[in-house]
Amino acid sequence: MMIHEAAELSKTTKKAIEYYCQKGLLNPMLSENGYRVFSDEDVDALRKISLLRNLGVSVEDIRELLHGNSGKAFQRIIEKQETILLREKEQIELLKELAASIDWNTVPLKAKAAESRQSVESRLTRAFPGFWGEYLSLHFGQFLQNPVRTSDQENALHEICEYLDGVHFEITEELENYLDEMNSEVMHRVFRKADAALADAVDDPENWLKKNKERIHQYLEFQKTAEYQNSPGAKLKELLKKFTQEQGYNSIFIPAMRRLSPAYDEYIVKLQKADQAFSRLYQQ
Repeated sequence: MMIHEAAELSKTTKKAIEYYCQKGLLNPMLSENGYRVFSDEDVDALRKISLLRNLGVSVEDIRELLHGNSGKAFQRIIEKQETILLREKEQIELLKELAASIDWNTVPLKAKAAESRQSVESRLTRAFPGFWGEYLSLHFGQFLQNPVRTSDQENALHEICEYLDGVHFEITEELENYLDEMNSEVMHRVFRKADAALADAVDDPENWLKKNKERIHQYLEFQKTAEYQNSPGAKLKELLKKFTQEQGYNSIFIPAMRRLSPAYDEYIVKLQKADQAFSRLYQQ
């Protein structure tokens, strides 16, 4: 069929079809006289493309949905759209604050802080796979609520962005599938709970260790079992340990974060003290 027929059947326009062909989303056959000839499969693809465009999906993401692993792609696109919505909501709240206060000094600082935080968070989710990237984004985001004020902080932010732009955490297909299978909503709750528990341990390590002594002992014993050592979680832990030691995470990213965020620097000092308290009780 010709382009006008394909447009009518797919409820789209000739101009849109030409654009999709130009972007490589469609590759119809060419007749002897050079006209595009569309098949039923092309029309079906056009319907899908039109729907996805109406839902705000980019051309690049549509290409992945049509030709790649659509399950993983859908999840990644949904997460990206959710991030965009959260940022837009934050911008609206700041705009409301500005309208109510007409404070042209404080609100810009808050907007700048949000921009810096979002820049780091988006890079973390790109650099690290699946829910690990999401966890790191949530974890470090809480320490990036204040604006960058000094030249040293500006330099630290630049170092962080440059590091995250150049690093990528490689994992096996098995572990990638393991991360992809995790339920987003459930894992977010797990991560927040883990972060809250870590915060409690850091604030009062002696008391936390005393209260959780039995649970810690059970976990340390479980780590010795074959079930744990052969689990995806244990394999992921070893890969992360190797990565942090060899790929500049501990030597570049963490020191830069401490310079960027006084709150994070304070957290690390407490974490080191908590680690010392833990090591006194559990030598392994």
